[in-house]
Amino acid sequence: MSVFAPATPFADFIYRHFRSVHALKLGLALLVAVTINAIWAPPHFIWSMVTIVVIMMSLPQVGGAIEKSLQRAIGTCLGSAYGVMLVATVDSYWLIMSLLILAVSLICFISAGRYSYAYLVSGFTIIIVVGDANHDTSEALWRTANILSGCVIAILVSLFIFPIKAKQDWRSQLTHAIDNMAEVLAQHLKAPANHDLDFRAKLEAAMKAVLTQKKLFFSLEWESKTLKKHKVLLSQLANKQVRLITLLELLPLTRWQEEDKDAYLQINAVASELAFYLQQLAEFVAGKAQQLPTLPECLEQELQHRLQLALASAPMASITMTSTIVTSTIVTSTIVTSTTASTTDSNAAATDGEVPQGFALTGYSWLIYQLAIAVEALYEDIAIIEIAYNKQPASQIKSGKAD
Repeated sequence: MSVFAPATPFADFIYRHFRSVHALKLGLALLVAVTINAIWAPPHFIWSMVTIVVIMMSLPQVGGAIEKSLQRAIGTCLGSAYGVMLVATVDSYWLIMSLLILAVSLICFISAGRYSYAYLVSGFTIIIVVGDANHDTSEALWRTANILSGCVIAILVSLFIFPIKAKQDWRSQLTHAIDNMAEVLAQHLKAPANHDLDFRAKLEAAMKAVLTQKKLFFSLEWESKTLKKHKVLLSQLANKQVRLITLLELLPLTRWQEEDKDAYLQINAVASELAFYLQQLAEFVAGKAQQLPTLPECLEQELQHRLQLALASAPMASITMTSTIVTSTIVTSTIVTSTTASTTDSNAAATDGEVPQGFALTGYSWLIYQLAIAVEALYEDIAIIEIAYNKQPASQIKSGKAD
């Protein structure tokens, strides 16, 4: 089933109440640990409960719990093995402590990136196992066994009892980001000339949703083989959202006088379609539409042509404007327009510091064109993910257009 398919009522209920569900699951996991302790009473079993809390407290998603459990288990085993080896083979107190300090310092040096938690656990496990170098390894072995049992309990409870999926959270955050961007663009286009609307709250909410998506990448890899194969694409999708948010931040800076609104309305007609495409994309990602909406064929060429016509037909008073659309050697294109002042009045206006209308309108059309390219890029990445889930051949992926 596609990650963008409508969520089941059960999955939707869990996601809407995930805080309560997460607290319940943590309590159930601890109850399992307490029950095992009551029946068998293994030594140092408190480490099992500590492990459950450390793993599950901050990671409600299934994928996150699996990742952190494995890192804690691996770090514990490596640290315990090294610590037991020291106390079992070395008699000198100072030599044991020197080797302990050397190992922890080395772990600190190499600790970085995705597996930094495993390095952290390995380091403090060595210290706990060695202790005061009294050559008693039974505590170390029991501690290792209890931590491993805690990892197993955390994984099983996360997987089989009201599983909270990172895929659902990722899709919700993606929908939230796209929906906020569509609202910003639509509100800007409906606003009067020289409006003073403040879009910062919505754009900050969109950016926060993008950052949340990035935090879920590791969990998504454990939950979905399809998304794991496209983990680079997930990062690119987040970066393209950031680019679109950056472009939208420029919208409030665009200003025009009331008498010039007709010229801008021609370009805003193109921008209103982009807002519509973004809204459709948000509905698909949210599971409200069964099929990915398609963009018009040759969207870039069509926008180039329409924007050029809008610029050429716009009333520029005494300004003569020639628009030239230059396609760069890479994927995107930019609109390069040269304007020439033909009268003394326009030169005087430029001298007084006023921005010629032709220049302002050209810059605004460039911004709308870049927004169109960014929207098309979002469609392309989401189409690739959808096609991969449907197990269609790679030949079905057509440079951003969903078949």
